Amino acid sequence: MYWGNYLKRQLGLWLTVIVGMSLFLCTFFLWQLPMISLLNASLLFLLMLLVYATIDYQKFRHEQRYIADLEIENEQTRTKLAKQMQRDQAFMDMMRVWTHQMKVPLASLDLIAQTRLPELQKQTFELENYLTILLEYLRVQNIATDFRFEVVNIRELVNQVVKKYARQFIHKNLNVTIVGNAMIKTDAKWLTVAVEQIINNAVKYTESGGLRIDITDQQLRMTDSGIGILASDLPRLFSHGFTGYNGRLDKKSSGLGLYLSKLVLDKLSCDITVTSKIDVGTTVTISFLTQR
Repeated sequence: MYWGNYLKRQLGLWLTVIVGMSLFLCTFFLWQLPMISLLNASLLFLLMLLVYATIDYQKFRHEQRYIADLEIENEQTRTKLAKQMQRDQAFMDMMRVWTHQMKVPLASLDLIAQTRLPELQKQTFELENYLTILLEYLRVQNIATDFRFEVVNIRELVNQVVKKYARQFIHKNLNVTIVGNAMIKTDAKWLTVAVEQIINNAVKYTESGGLRIDITDQQLRMTDSGIGILASDLPRLFSHGFTGYNGRLDKKSSGLGLYLSKLVLDKLSCDITVTSKIDVGTTVTISFLTQR
C-alpha cells in the first residue's frame, strides 16, 4: 500500500546506487579487471541495501499510519469542535431571545399586580412557560440526559397537559375534544414537553372554536381552529428561533417551542409533521416510530 510513496521518496537514493554501479561496471570493463570480484561485491552490497530498505520501509509505513491516524483524529476533533460551536451559538441565541421575552411578562407584572388579577395570572403563566422552555432546552442538549422508556397511557398524558392549560382554554372560551387512547412505549416526561409546546401554540393562536386531539396506536394528532400558518413558513417551522409571519404579528413568539419539540421527538425516535391553512387551522401530527 505504501510502496509507491516510499519508492518516490527514495528515488534519489536508487538513482545514486544505479549510477554508482554503472561506474563500477565501466571501470572494471575498461581496465579488464576480473568481473567475478565486482559480482561478489555487488551481491553483498545489494544484500545490505535490501536489509536497509526493509527496515527503512517499515519505519516509513509506521510513520504514514501514524500520520493517517492523526489526520482522522484531527478531522474528528474539528467535527466535534464545529458541533460544539454550533451548540454554543444556538445556546447564546436562545439566551438572547429568552432574556428579551422575560421583559414583557415582568413589566406587566409590575404594572398590574395590584389591580388586574386575571391578567396577572396570565403573565405569570407565560413567564413560567418561558422558563420551562429554557430549562428543558438545556436538559435535552445535555448528552448525559437519561431517557426512561416505559409503556405510557397517551390519553392520561394529554389530559395532564390540557389540565395545565385549562385556565387559558376557559378564558378564550375554547373547547377541547380528546378522542381515542393508546399505550405507547416512550419517555413520558419528554413526550409531555413536546406535546405541551404544541398545545401552547394552539391556545395562543386560536381565538374561537377549539382543539381536537385524536389518539391512535400510530400517532397523536392535534388540530386547532386557529389563524393557521403560511405555506411559505411551513418548511422552516422547526428551525431555531423561527417565528413565521403569525409569530411576528403576535410579537410574543420566541420561535423556540416547536424547535424544542422537534429536538425532543427526534431523541424519542418520533416524527412530527404540520399541515395548515390560513384562517382554518393547523394540524400537528406526532407519529410513534418506536416499538410498543
